[in-house]
Amino acid sequence: MKTKAHFLLTIIWSISASATLTILAAIPLFHGLINIFQLPELTYLSEKTISYNFDKLMRYLLNPAIQKLNMPDFTSSQAGLKHFADVKQLFLLAILLTVVLLVPTFLFIKKKRYIQFYQGIKICLVISVFIGIIALFGGFDSIFISFHQIFFRDATWLFDPATDPVINILPENYFMLCFMIFGVIYMVFWSYLLLKTKRSFSNEKN
Repeated sequence: MKTKAHFLLTIIWSISASATLTILAAIPLFHGLINIFQLPELTYLSEKTISYNFDKLMRYLLNPAIQKLNMPDFTSSQAGLKHFADVKQLFLLAILLTVVLLVPTFLFIKKKRYIQFYQGIKICLVISVFIGIIALFGGFDSIFISFHQIFFRDATWLFDPATDPVINILPENYFMLCFMIFGVIYMVFWSYLLLKTKRSFSNEKN
């Protein structure tokens, strides 16, 4: 039973760690895509202004000490502010779980407990591949909507550009790329464990 709980904690860590690394990667990714997405032309704001406001948003989302979101060049509705506050809680939770569960996950790997969960590891990979295929063939919208419906119980995530113009610098393709980064990180981790498990089985036979 304890070993199963350990496996579950490892799954939670893999999701949290993948999310945390994706969040960190999302910052330079955004800056690199500003001109590719033609955001200055779409918003009539300079690249510098867009970058500055995005950085203010990310500092708010990642810093527990910052309690108020202030983007100088974007107004925000109460619903928009509430959504960002909810996102902040999710971000901080992901980071917290990544740190707290790091040692249990390390021990799970070091003590080779993953060997007992060969089928479970394959399921973790198959599910991620299945979701990735859906997203790849035009189903990202449904995944994006389902994600928000699960984690955000209200409709505050449905931004109106008239009241929350920040949404104009956060195109759907940006979120899709972040989703892809998350998927790659998650799959690399479980692929690594799958290979280690197969190698252990091979060594036992020899």
